[in-house]
Amino acid sequence: MSALRFTFAVLGLAGLAAAAAAQPAISLAGKTITATIGFEAGNRVDLYGRLLGRSLVKSLAGDPAMIFINRPGAGGVIALNEWSAKAEPNGLFLAIGGQTQIDKDALSRMHAKYQPSAFKFVGGLVAPSQGLFIGKEALPRLYDKSQRPVTMGIVASTLRTGYYQVLWGAAFLGWNVKWVPGYQSTGEVRGAVERGEVDMSAFGSSTDIDYLLATGKVTVASQSGAVIDGKMTSRASLGSAPVISDLARGKIKDKVAQQAFDYGENVIQVGMWAGLPPATPDAIQADYVRAFEAANRDPQFSNDWKKIDPDSPIAHRADLETLIRALDASPPEGLRFIQEELRRQGVAVDIK
Repeated sequence: MSALRFTFAVLGLAGLAAAAAAQPAISLAGKTITATIGFEAGNRVDLYGRLLGRSLVKSLAGDPAMIFINRPGAGGVIALNEWSAKAEPNGLFLAIGGQTQIDKDALSRMHAKYQPSAFKFVGGLVAPSQGLFIGKEALPRLYDKSQRPVTMGIVASTLRTGYYQVLWGAAFLGWNVKWVPGYQSTGEVRGAVERGEVDMSAFGSSTDIDYLLATGKVTVASQSGAVIDGKMTSRASLGSAPVISDLARGKIKDKVAQQAFDYGENVIQVGMWAGLPPATPDAIQADYVRAFEAANRDPQFSNDWKKIDPDSPIAHRADLETLIRALDASPPEGLRFIQEELRRQGVAVDIK
């Protein structure tokens, strides 16, 4: 089984619209939508969710208001555990999420109580390629196990998109790495890299990339790559840094290890998403999907988001649903390999 390659094309709404046509229109006039964001204020997911939400309400039936609630913790899993248990399928509850809330490996270790494939997705963004930034002084040590390990700083102990590069580098490429989990936010990790508190970490936002490169203290060892128009591509702002899948090609001999790698290649495509609770009527989902498409045509939303991140293509509802179903179908042996490999590399995990 090879990693999926999705083409993020303009969504055809005919099927959803047809299903919704038989249901009465639901107006949200005079009502307030609660949008739950499982990350801290100022986080990239938070910024996207707030900008998107303010544009969504312009096109939802009844011109409702929207408030935002931040519930950080366990890569956003704590927030979705609560949201999926309490959110009613009436159009008044929305979740804005990221990759760590969809990753089956993270869900098993963080005791998730929800099934992502049951959500009614609205749309989101494809994850941009993330760079693995490393101090220039530390780069030679990455390939020399006779020297002290290169320290890899991460938020909590969850495998975010860019972190998979280090998992594969240590597993298949012989990288000399020691993981340092437990940071509270991406901003904290960035500060730790700049200060030399840790040697490296992975970053995907244009702001972080530009800032770190401007320090002159770091270089980019590799990048995660991003699937655009069906092809794994590099990111121009990361220079000539190789894509990790190119580095690993031909070096994975075990079938289960390949399943794990394929799962990783799929899950790193998940960027950010907006979704409604399970059992939300099709008519409500259709209204949200139309509002999402309208938001992406809204110059104010597009221009404001591009100032933060100009490199993430749109992921439409159908794209997200296809990707989530593929992740659900991933062999459990591959996921167990990921967890056991993390443990071999010294990251504490709860293997089930």
